[in-house]
Amino acid sequence: MQDRFTRILEQWFIMEPPLFGVCCMHELVPNHQMACPLRSGKKRLEYNPLIVAEMSDAALEEALRAEAVRILLKHPYERRPDGCSQKSMGLASNLVVGDNYTHPRFRIETPGDMGLKRGMSYEWYARELERQSEGSSEGQSSEDGPQGTMSAGMGQQEVHQDSHNGDQQAGHQGNQSANDRHRDLAELWDEDDMTVQMINGVISSTKSWGSISGTFAELLTNSLKAKINWRNVFAGFRASIISSKRKLTRMKPNRRTGFQNMGSVRQFDTKLLVAVDVSGSISTESLKYFYGVINSAFRYGFQEIDVVQFDCGISSVCSLKKVVKQVGVFGRGGTSFQEPIDYAHEHGYDGLVFLTDGYAPEPRIPEGFKTGILWVCENQNCLDHHKNWMEKSGRTCVMQIG
Repeated sequence: MQDRFTRILEQWFIMEPPLFGVCCMHELVPNHQMACPLRSGKKRLEYNPLIVAEMSDAALEEALRAEAVRILLKHPYERRPDGCSQKSMGLASNLVVGDNYTHPRFRIETPGDMGLKRGMSYEWYARELERQSEGSSEGQSSEDGPQGTMSAGMGQQEVHQDSHNGDQQAGHQGNQSANDRHRDLAELWDEDDMTVQMINGVISSTKSWGSISGTFAELLTNSLKAKINWRNVFAGFRASIISSKRKLTRMKPNRRTGFQNMGSVRQFDTKLLVAVDVSGSISTESLKYFYGVINSAFRYGFQEIDVVQFDCGISSVCSLKKVVKQVGVFGRGGTSFQEPIDYAHEHGYDGLVFLTDGYAPEPRIPEGFKTGILWVCENQNCLDHHKNWMEKSGRTCVMQIG
């Protein structure tokens, strides 16, 4: 069975360098229990021998190609949308792969199959599919798609055109629901910064993209600079403003004398203010992502975060100690950064994070201002337009949401 994969990779060594590169990062492992033919994650490339045995060589190559493209997009290692199920993530990933890469012999879902617009991000599709799933009635899941479209396994088109045992294969696939296939597809996915860097290395070193279109190659290349790693952003920001309290404790031994003397632990005591731009130029979708950023901070060690909504002034102030699931938005007028800066200065915050598109006059920094500022722009264009003045007062980064 593995010889079939070896023959494909031997051909890709010359013809498809980036696909070859990311596949060789993974260990090929059989898994008879999963409902999809191929999946990746945790540096493994798993395949179901029963399903793969019923696939033609051409169909298997297309299936492996789809999985390699998914790895290049880093879906299994970097981008886990908050509040989305595995099946929503699996199908959303398929929509992005199907939207950006043509598979002549392998049927994979596209946004049109689900009645969704093209060109959106993986996170956008995952959240939209989750919303549809919550609103659908039992037995009519939107993830089955129209006309029985199948996920990263055999689609209807491939079953009849490429399988040597089409009827048997169709029957085997019929025993597995689309939900099972989508859920199993994403089962191994987890954040892995080291693997992400390895994938980025393959992308940055690629000179010949093979069958990957110029537009898609540009998207992959842009992901190196446009996609933000929130773990690194918050860790770096936090390191520059961090304060801590040393507390003696007998629960931790002294490094030199053991439990005879008290050891110590450090408790973080950082005051962080997040300012969310709710002016009329910010879309509702962007606001959802802004609050997704706030939620992610809790995973990186912050125990409490103060949040202000602002447009031409501050319209809402609250203190968060847990993930926010529903957000009320006030304001939606013009934009001024001055009010949040003055508020952070008056209340002695260690750090101030702006989530914005940047379209407002440059603020005046008060005398004696000691708060560290991080400007987070909603896309690369906004950052390019405002970066010069933003860097006068703090650090900058971009959030790619489209």
